[in-house]
Amino acid sequence: MRKMKKAIVLAAALMLGGTGAFAEQSKWNYRAFVYLWTPELGGTSVTGQDMTLSFSDILDNLDFGLMGALEANKGPISIMGDFQYLDLSSDQNAAVGPGIPATADADVSGFVFTGSVGYDFKHTQPGQFVGFGGFRYLGMDTTANLSVGTGSQRVSGSISNFDAIIGVRGVQPLSEKWALSFIADVGAGDSDLTWQAGATFDRRINNWNLSFGYRHIAWEIGNSNVVSDLSFSGPIVGAKIAF
Repeated sequence: MRKMKKAIVLAAALMLGGTGAFAEQSKWNYRAFVYLWTPELGGTSVTGQDMTLSFSDILDNLDFGLMGALEANKGPISIMGDFQYLDLSSDQNAAVGPGIPATADADVSGFVFTGSVGYDFKHTQPGQFVGFGGFRYLGMDTTANLSVGTGSQRVSGSISNFDAIIGVRGVQPLSEKWALSFIADVGAGDSDLTWQAGATFDRRINNWNLSFGYRHIAWEIGNSNVVSDLSFSGPIVGAKIAF
């Protein structure tokens, strides 16, 4: 809780520190990032079992997925929201003996949202270097049904964690057409620890950018009836559009 309060105070300080420049600007600038993240899911169950699910496994069992981010800038002030949603399901049929059918099905849905307010220390120069404070929300619901013969059992669990975060992100121009974007943050709250690191190379094409790189987000969950730690890591590709 102390870590969360410190992060919230920092976010407020960043916002108030840019109030003068914020008032001098009359126009908001927006940038959307629509992307496909192809992560491997890793983690440890509360019983101590390691869990690994590759992107091909996720894709085979994917019912619905949606990912994107929106950034708004006004002078040095920056507001950003980033989200990922996945809905997975799997059904298996087998037999445990002659004439004894067995079925198992599992459903997993997860939502991650990161919101932040930051101050761009390079707003009078090319590129960006933003210090920010905000929060990350992780919501996950899991349900499994096992049926053997005429008997069945249902198991379910959920996670709903809010964590305060602080971090830096930015854009460093490399040439007239190319730039390097990066982000790193760390925080805690309902989780013992959460952190993120990622970078993309951006190729400018008219008023949009083609982006590709790598991203990692992780949690040490702490008190949970589902998993003790969780991570997503893998390549990312998408388009950044200014409007």
